Amino acid sequence: MSAAAQQPAPNYSALRRLVARHPVAAFLVMVSTVNTAVALVPLLTRRDILPFGLAPYDSLGHIFGVALPAFIVVAAMSGKTGVRDLANRSLRWRLGVRWYVIALLGVPVATVLCASALFGLAPLNALVEKWELLFTVVLPELLLLILFYNVAEEVGWTGFLQARLQDRHGPLKASVIVTLPFALFHLPGWMVEFELGLAQLHLALALTGVFGISQLFGRVIIMWLYNNTNYSVLLVGMFHSSFNVTTSAFGPFIPLPAGSTFLIAAPVVAVAAVLLVVLTRGRLSYEPERTPQPAAATP
Repeated sequence: MSAAAQQPAPNYSALRRLVARHPVAAFLVMVSTVNTAVALVPLLTRRDILPFGLAPYDSLGHIFGVALPAFIVVAAMSGKTGVRDLANRSLRWRLGVRWYVIALLGVPVATVLCASALFGLAPLNALVEKWELLFTVVLPELLLLILFYNVAEEVGWTGFLQARLQDRHGPLKASVIVTLPFALFHLPGWMVEFELGLAQLHLALALTGVFGISQLFGRVIIMWLYNNTNYSVLLVGMFHSSFNVTTSAFGPFIPLPAGSTFLIAAPVVAVAAVLLVVLTRGRLSYEPERTPQPAAATP
């Protein structure tokens, strides 16, 4: 689809033309505004309302602060064609079984195996003894994250922003660029959750920086999965959910202090990302000769 074919007609509103001319800036402004607004509502930040300690503001921020802005920007750029394309990619499920195995089981299995290398058979024994937690805690939380959290989040970050930047700058640079706004997207949540005021902004920024470094490797894997699954946002959202549930629900299986599973899962993802970069020579299975997606084309 040519750039000219995607430009709004002259009689479209000035606001739509502005969004179409500056899609990335428009998307990030909407993301920042909505996410900050919902994080400032005390009721929405409570973790004793929803099961598994999930906060309502996360889901609302992802749906209305990431997915919805992506669709709004794409509609301004490409109209119904772009919206239909993004929706199709967001729900694309006809994929090989191996991709579901990689997305859903790759991180938790590798994390447990690495923990076993560090702590002996204790993690595997705990997994056998407490196997019922896989069905009463892990699986329900995973389904909730997929349905109401991370797929919606990846509609914007991967389906719109990272895909667009990949067509312009390549997969690796796109992963690096997206990591910064993706990390800052979580800043209001850090400040509210840890009760940090403006005087402690430097602490929140430091936490966001550490988070961003770890998430860079995740963005690389997501880019690789996206390119190998015919641009399936659904699949990368499942991978994101699998990582989150590993760090939050696998504590009973790993002999570490509560909330410390991240210290094993994050290096697992980092090693996998580095290997993918090496094995694909930095291309992450990207094929620029493919027809650009309407959401990623230049308006």
